[in-house]
Amino acid sequence: MKNRGVIPYCVIPTFLALVFAFATLSCHSAVSQITSEDQEKPTLDVPYEPSSEEVVGLMLDVARVGKTDLVYDLGCGDGRVVIAAAQKRGARGVGVDLDPERIKESMENARKANVANRVTFLRQDLFKTDISKASVVMLYLWPEVNLRLRPKLLRELKPGTRVVSHSHTMGDWEADNMMMTASEGNRVHLWVIPANVTGTWEWDRPGEKERCVLKLGQQFQKASGVLEWGSDEIPVNNLELSGDRLQFSVQRPLKGQLQTLRFSGHVQAHLIVGTEESMLGSSREKRPWKASRNPSSVKPLD
Repeated sequence: MKNRGVIPYCVIPTFLALVFAFATLSCHSAVSQITSEDQEKPTLDVPYEPSSEEVVGLMLDVARVGKTDLVYDLGCGDGRVVIAAAQKRGARGVGVDLDPERIKESMENARKANVANRVTFLRQDLFKTDISKASVVMLYLWPEVNLRLRPKLLRELKPGTRVVSHSHTMGDWEADNMMMTASEGNRVHLWVIPANVTGTWEWDRPGEKERCVLKLGQQFQKASGVLEWGSDEIPVNNLELSGDRLQFSVQRPLKGQLQTLRFSGHVQAHLIVGTEESMLGSSREKRPWKASRNPSSVKPLD
């Protein structure tokens, strides 16, 4: 009588081999799928289109790139901009691109140019890259990408950092300078990151009871405001903002004459440190000036 509930011993190895083979086949299929997905080219915001040598030279010129600069190229392509910055200007450079082929090409080009020790290439999303250490940022993107990137530039870059864009603008943020290539007629735009001076600034003047209260608004590098001095509201004149440097003047009647006060200083977070120059008739007086800002009064630039 046969025992139908027991699998013959001789069948077990064959059964286990089939199970193992099936599991192995399934595993290899999964690995192939993952590898295929990893090797897929990423979706790029802007297709690769290299700038000419003439444009690259003009971008370096308009930004006045020098030995002390750290140049970031967002969407670096084959790395030609940061390589030229290192090779021709002695700067250091960081190229950022999402395409692994471009990063590989950039590293090889840097090696051939003997600047591999001065440049770095990162395969990253430029919107997620930390750019806070840059002194110069180079761009050759599309207009809509520039606009998406604009708040990040204003938020993360230090005042005085130069931003250069081949061809495309920043919408209503007017460029500080624009130059064209001689033979090709390509435009290169330059912006200098302004300090955020929005809000309410206050300081005391020796011998005066009322505090000076300066209220400033700002649209990118253009600022305007009024000075409240006791019960008086005085217009601010000749206000100029360049990077972290702010200067302006005010006039008020004093002792039957018109007193002019000129202020200039560097913005350091919520402080302005500089000098005040007072002119009344033929007398001139210069003294240190420091103003502090209420942090809650600051507004974003974009």
